[in-house]
Amino acid sequence: MTDAARVAVLSDIHGNLPALEAVLADVESVGVDLLVLNGDLADGPFPVETLDLLRSLGSRAVWIRGNGDRWLVEAFDGLFRPTGGPADELVAWAAGHLTREHRDLLAAAPLTASLKIAGSPVGFCHATGNDDEEMLLVDSTIGQFRRAFAGMPQEMVVVGHCHMPFDRLVDRRRIVNAGSVGMPYGHRGASWALLDGNVTLRRTDYDLDAAAAAMGRTSMPDVHAFINENVCDTPSDVEAMEVFGAVRTRQQSDRSAL
Repeated sequence: MTDAARVAVLSDIHGNLPALEAVLADVESVGVDLLVLNGDLADGPFPVETLDLLRSLGSRAVWIRGNGDRWLVEAFDGLFRPTGGPADELVAWAAGHLTREHRDLLAAAPLTASLKIAGSPVGFCHATGNDDEEMLLVDSTIGQFRRAFAGMPQEMVVVGHCHMPFDRLVDRRRIVNAGSVGMPYGHRGASWALLDGNVTLRRTDYDLDAAAAAMGRTSMPDVHAFINENVCDTPSDVEAMEVFGAVRTRQQSDRSAL
């Protein structure tokens, strides 16, 4: 198991290159040993540029698979099954810009990883230890938390997926959500987490007007909706909880039917 003193966790970048560049500058200013890229990295306005920048981190980066990354690989391979949601067109567009090397980077990312940080094991996954798409929220039940991480022995697990930072103790296990670099909910700017024996949920500001202008010049489908909803403004945490709560209910219903 790799041992590190200070680790930055960057989750849900979603191809928002300006936000990523700002966060990486912030990360360098505080000094870290490793960066954990906690899934959903490139499905957004700048898929190629985002992956190229992340690839340049070399051995300092630990890659984790998110559902968006899996979808891009499936779309590249011609195996993506449309969800019927707004992400379908974006996934097809982003995958069409990737090279085989980009595809292989994403395909090689594992569902979970473990690091020893300041002497203590910490687990990482995008959504849960069982599923890269399962919706886990700060108000999820103790039972859901127990099931979600039953196969992970670490006393701390860091996740992403719901784009809202939180830090919750559940049955002696600490669950930390690093928030989203590229599509934050509840605030503007970019969220990430610093782990160094303690947990600091950080927020990095960046030039939103310049980012919006750069994104507007891309050919991403519905790019102006992305800009309006994730850069110029963001949904409140209450709005996001309502939407994701409905997703969670539907997922639980689907699992019960199996």
